[in-house]
Amino acid sequence: MKHIKFRILIIVWSSMILLFFAFAGILNIVLPSHFISEAEDALEYEIDYQYYNYIRNSNNESEDYSSDYYEEDSNEESTEESTLQKKFESGYQDSYFTSDIYYIDVTDALNDKNTSEGNSFVGSNSTSLKSTYELTEWVKNHNISEEQIYTLQTDNGYYIFTVYEEPQNYDYWDYTESDENDSPVYLMYINIDHIVKYTRSLNWLISAIFLCAIVVMSIIGYRLGVKIEESQKTQRRFFQNSSHELKTPLMAIQGYAEGIEMDVVDPQNAAGIIMQETERMTGLVEEILSISKIDSRHFKLDLVKIDIKEVLYDCFRSLDAVQQMNGVSIVPEFPDEVITVKCDEYLMARAFRNIIVNGLKYSKKKITVIIETNPKYVYIRFKDDGKGIDRDDIEHIFDRFYKGSDGGTGIGLSLAKEIIHLHKGNVTAYNYLDGAVFEVKLPIVD
Repeated sequence: MKHIKFRILIIVWSSMILLFFAFAGILNIVLPSHFISEAEDALEYEIDYQYYNYIRNSNNESEDYSSDYYEEDSNEESTEESTLQKKFESGYQDSYFTSDIYYIDVTDALNDKNTSEGNSFVGSNSTSLKSTYELTEWVKNHNISEEQIYTLQTDNGYYIFTVYEEPQNYDYWDYTESDENDSPVYLMYINIDHIVKYTRSLNWLISAIFLCAIVVMSIIGYRLGVKIEESQKTQRRFFQNSSHELKTPLMAIQGYAEGIEMDVVDPQNAAGIIMQETERMTGLVEEILSISKIDSRHFKLDLVKIDIKEVLYDCFRSLDAVQQMNGVSIVPEFPDEVITVKCDEYLMARAFRNIIVNGLKYSKKKITVIIETNPKYVYIRFKDDGKGIDRDDIEHIFDRFYKGSDGGTGIGLSLAKEIIHLHKGNVTAYNYLDGAVFEVKLPIVD
């Protein structure tokens, strides 16, 4: 896959933009709609509560009269009172906007009288003159229905309101038809402007948060994409290098096998070369499998306490043939005391062999192995007398599948590093005077 980092950036930007619009929709559409619904519920509750009080007071007064006409009307009101009482007692709760209800006497406004003076304010809460003026002017200029809920948004407020005519308790014996027009009309309203403005002001905060998140996620995504691309490149290099390394011994094996079949080569010499190339292929396959096991977390260490010098001496003996072939000797410079470490002997020897074999390729005459200790750690330095490590390669020499200018598959040193890390150690490489130095650091145990 090409351009992975740019694909990741597109996914990050698309996801963050969708999330931003989702949050913006909640702040600018869903929350205002919720507040409007709560305000409407508060107004409906207030109307029902006022009517419930009126009916209850009317029924109390009806006990003083014996008129059949009034008794019939009182019975109807008692039924309504019972219904509303059950409604309130059954958990019919007011909204959290109930305490924010304001009243304006709009009787004069509905009668087309001059409302610039004398508007009365009812209730425990005071109202602003601007709100009073805006709402009364709106009532004068529009046809309204009683108890219908309206919404009005201006520069001064976001109003949810309704017009409500207050019922009156008339003395039946003193009642006149003119009393019907004496009931005051109130405009009950709730101003949710401060809440709406607050939620919309959060747009700036949300925008800043999302902008910072996009920047951070873009940086992380870009770096992740770069690492993925580099990993793919190293894997491609690995397959190219490993296929080349496997192809070389296979071609040799095939060539000598054909020579034996055609009776053009000495079978004994051919068998030796075939065995040598087979061992080379086996070692390469084992290293690939070891890397795979370490990655899959199925690598179990058989830890034992052992003198690290014994592990190194075993490595030296196993590489005698390689030393003679390359004309290079291994010179140990070890202290006399026992240096105990806790390790998997087989794996640690493999790591040391990979480091030594790498040094044998580039050494002229010898590899010096030096051991130094302190109370906590042992330092093992493998110093060759070759040309040293190229500057371009030294930073990547332990990278998996990295092949230097004249290196192999790039598995041996990376596997050595993984094994040493499994033992809670560390390995570094650097140039010193006339050669390269590989330094292994391992913890000492009592």
